[in-house]
Amino acid sequence: MNELIHLAGAIALLLWAIRMVKTGFERAYGRRLENAIRLMTRNRPQTMMLGVVSAAALQSGTAVVLLAAGFVASSALGIIPALSLVVGAEIGSSLMALILSYDLSLFSPFLLLIGYISFQHASKRRFKYWGRISMGLGLLLLALSLVSQATSGMRSGNGMDILLSILGHDAALTLFLVALFTWVVHSSLAVILIVASLASSGAIPLDMSIMMVLGANVGGALPALSSGWSLNQKGRLIIIGNLVIRIGVVCIGLAVYFLEISHLISLEAMGLSSPMVFHLSINILNGTLFIISLPLLARFLESYFPAPEAPAESKSIGAVYLSQDDIGHPVRAMANVRNETLRIADIAFQMLEGIPEAFNNAKGISKIKSLDDDIDHIHREVTYYLSSIENLKSTKEAQNNWQDAFNFATNLEHVGDIVDASLMVLARKKHKAGIAFSESGQQELDTLFEELFEIFRLSQAVYVSQNPGLANELVDAKHVYRNKIILCREQHTQRLREQISASLESSQIHVDILRDLQRICSLLVATAYPIIKRDGF
Repeated sequence: MNELIHLAGAIALLLWAIRMVKTGFERAYGRRLENAIRLMTRNRPQTMMLGVVSAAALQSGTAVVLLAAGFVASSALGIIPALSLVVGAEIGSSLMALILSYDLSLFSPFLLLIGYISFQHASKRRFKYWGRISMGLGLLLLALSLVSQATSGMRSGNGMDILLSILGHDAALTLFLVALFTWVVHSSLAVILIVASLASSGAIPLDMSIMMVLGANVGGALPALSSGWSLNQKGRLIIIGNLVIRIGVVCIGLAVYFLEISHLISLEAMGLSSPMVFHLSINILNGTLFIISLPLLARFLESYFPAPEAPAESKSIGAVYLSQDDIGHPVRAMANVRNETLRIADIAFQMLEGIPEAFNNAKGISKIKSLDDDIDHIHREVTYYLSSIENLKSTKEAQNNWQDAFNFATNLEHVGDIVDASLMVLARKKHKAGIAFSESGQQELDTLFEELFEIFRLSQAVYVSQNPGLANELVDAKHVYRNKIILCREQHTQRLREQISASLESSQIHVDILRDLQRICSLLVATAYPIIKRDGF
């Protein structure tokens, strides 16, 4: 009984240590990892290697699978690159299991000490995160040594003999129970390390350890299946694909297992006497087969699990001009980016035009929010596309064009966020409270919106033409607009002093609208400053 309690505590510590390492890497490099996954998908072997590195760093193949599925669900990644990541993640997880299966407990105290000092005394967050990672690795090695100690005492117990007598004659039951246990603990790495400890201590024979490893492998697909099923149908294709790939590993493993117990092959002669080496080997073999046949797998998934056609009003639009074939031709690629940023400008202008109507009719709010989703989607595509352009000449003009496109698209995305996250919140608040602007206040706002539309058109003309004269005209328009907003504030405060009831009720919303209009104007005019600076005005 004491051994079971010690084993349960060691397993809990092992799971916590894996979580510490995972969250440490996510906080330190999560955003960079997401960007790398989106950018480094030009060929399947390269993407597979990225999956290997990602799973090894995060100590979790499930995390990589869910990340890839999320990208596919948002149309930021294709199905084949995402499945390549999944294949790599399985190999990365098995590689880490092999490394951690060796007795590295000697390093545990040093890692814990270094991690504690770094976490407690580092002034920068990055070093604190590395302290967390170091402590997690130290606890992980300590937990493995505790598992080894607990299992070594269980070898002579009657309970282990009974368990071995049951499982030793029923391979299917062994596979099922370990798969179920893996789903419960949500970590195939932890389960495989426990199996490695049991096998190394002689508590279980080789054939049973192999079946347990296969059970942990298929059970590792279940957490992703349960966690990722809430994604849309495209995202679920990757979750199902992960299950298919893991089943492939199990099929190869079972074939080898039955050949071994039939004495047709010898795992020891093949150098596969360790369950960890066996696990890594069949994952590499399975990964090689799947990386070659991924187009067939993708077609199979799309044929048997087709995504339902979304209603026209709920469809999120994506990039149109960003051809991946032009990545190696910077001139064409930058022209594609310019065309796509103008699409963003069209959507942003629709949002601005819809603001007055949204304040008058609550039905317009949902439409504007959907337009912001479109802007966010295309902006993300443009950013990734810009980052992946090859052979970009380091001339000043090329750098300026790249920076101008990035700034213009980003500023428009910020405009969309202001409209969605601030102005639409104010519109909903106005309708909910049944507030109406005063007649004078409404006229002032209508005038400011009309002038903001003109500034938007001028900003777009400046971006397209790169004309310094128009850029200076845009800056002058900003000064005029700012003065008008100041005047509107003064007129509003005058109405408050006159105790006009409509102005009193709508004061907070009115002032916040003026603030947001000024912020939007500043973002639009920002297009002009680099052009003016380069021209020497």
